[in-house]
Amino acid sequence: MDLSERKKKILSAVIETNIKNNNAEPVSSKQLQEEYLPKVSSATIRNELNALEEMGYLTHIHTSSGRVPTKEGYEKYISELMQEKKLSLKEKELIKSNFANKLVSLRDIIEKTASTISSATNYTTVVYSNPEDNSIIKDIKLYPVSKTTQLVLVVTSERVINELANLGTNDENELNAASTILKDLFVNKSLADIKDEVYRDKIVTSELQKYKIVFDRVIDIIESNKNGYSGNLSIAGKDKLMDYPEFNNIQKVKKAVSVLEDKDSIIPLIKSGNELELSISIGNEQNGLEDCSVVTVSCNISGTKKITAGIIGPMRMDYQKAVSVLKEVAETIENSLDYNIEGENND
Repeated sequence: MDLSERKKKILSAVIETNIKNNNAEPVSSKQLQEEYLPKVSSATIRNELNALEEMGYLTHIHTSSGRVPTKEGYEKYISELMQEKKLSLKEKELIKSNFANKLVSLRDIIEKTASTISSATNYTTVVYSNPEDNSIIKDIKLYPVSKTTQLVLVVTSERVINELANLGTNDENELNAASTILKDLFVNKSLADIKDEVYRDKIVTSELQKYKIVFDRVIDIIESNKNGYSGNLSIAGKDKLMDYPEFNNIQKVKKAVSVLEDKDSIIPLIKSGNELELSISIGNEQNGLEDCSVVTVSCNISGTKKITAGIIGPMRMDYQKAVSVLKEVAETIENSLDYNIEGENND
């Protein structure tokens, strides 16, 4: 829904003021007039607030209280209204200094990344590395077994995947030709690469179309044989959610803690960005933290190992700060962290 410039300014002002309010107090028309719109009458501001509430972007707790943003309001703000917030030179230097000393393992990097982000944002931070995402394809072979069954063999740097399947052909020459094409495409690529739809769309050629059934089935086999969520995981600032008034309710605290302490719950939470470089999820009831937002970023270490970092905070999160810190940390890791972890055991 399109907004007038004045409505955009008022919605942004309500959200940014509500974020800054330590007690999460609603924002009044008087406060908006004094701090943002001194030339606009209170009556006009109230009318605009009413209109934004009718649109679903704002709500109010009590009849006489000011407004607070809704989930839809935050989504509108993030997608269209939020301005980039640059970190100060001191903040940038502090982040870089945390990675200045040599880190001797992937685990050290993950823990340092989590503590750095949590300290810089004052939010709970989760950092994760899935060995399956970092696993490199070494070989792919297809063997005929019977008229309707073939053996798919995928050798990776982590393990060997083998499974019987119906690839649509049992001709040994065709299987060898398909194996050659798959190897040319995927050897020395990570499993994350070949499961990425954008990457796959780029490499699908007319020659490969002939073996599309084989191609799709091999991808399905790799996908279905993932190592689950085993991998390196670090959580920093687990108790920081309790610093925010939204979590004064004991039931909310219990729910948040139960999610943070459950590996099977917390990892899908930060992987919900669908491999996007940066993603923001607001109040998703399916993750058990409907009162929270999650901001995530993925980055590569020395071009060989991928990690994902996620900030978890109240819906009233300082998104500008969260995004800026994540981008700075990701840039530092990708461009400044000189570390060779080839062949390291990630268990």
